[in-house]
Parts: sequence; C-alpha cells; structure tokens
Amino acid sequence: MLPPRPETVFVGIGMLSMAIGLPLADRRIAPNRWYGVRVRETFADEHIWYETNAQAGRDLVLLGLLFVVVALALAHVLPPAEYVMWCGPVFVLGALLTTVRSLRLARRLWRERREGRGRSGS
Repeated sequence: MLPPRPETVFVGIGMLSMAIGLPLADRRIAPNRWYGVRVRETFADEHIWYETNAQAGRDLVLLGLLFVVVALALAHVLPPAEYVMWCGPVFVLGALLTTVRSLRLARRLWRERREGRGRSGS
C-alpha cells in the first residue's frame, strides 16, 4: 500500500481544522476537560469560555480554509519535498497564532472580570 500523497494529507489537516473549529465557533461546546481552550481563565467563567472558544473556533475555521487553499495551490507549483517544507510551517505558524490570540483574549476577559468591567458568570 502506498503512503498518502502530501497534498491529500495537508488538505485533510485543513478540513479537520475546520471540523474542529465549527462547533466552537457556534458556541455548541460547553466547558469540559477535553475539547476547546482549556485554561484557568476559561474554566473560571462561562462567558469567558464561550467568548474565547468562539474566537478560537472562528480562527480554526479560517486557518483550515486558508490551509486548504494554500495546500491545493502549492501542490501544482512545487515539487513534493519543497511542498512539504512550505505547508508544514504554514500550518504550524497559523496554529500558533490561533493559540496566542485565544490565550490573550481569555486573559483580557479574565482581567476585565476581576476589575468588575466584564460580565459575571452564572
């Protein structure tokens, strides 16, 4: 059996990112121990959980869509070794940016809550 082609793997990663992000973006994932942005700040308040995870979900959907487009476009212009050398870092950088944005939002909302400017949890 032949290994999957790199473009199949990278397009699949982009689609998986979108599939993971959609329920978060739609605020369908309640606070839990397994799925979502799970840090002290998001567990402290449901408002922070839903706001942070909604942003993270939107970012994941956008990252996945962008990654599918990039993966398909580069597959036609780069040889396989260069293709992998470009696609891997593009996704890692996007995932890192998504993570940093989510953590910054959670911490900002937490500070606002502590200072009495944010909504309180139920």
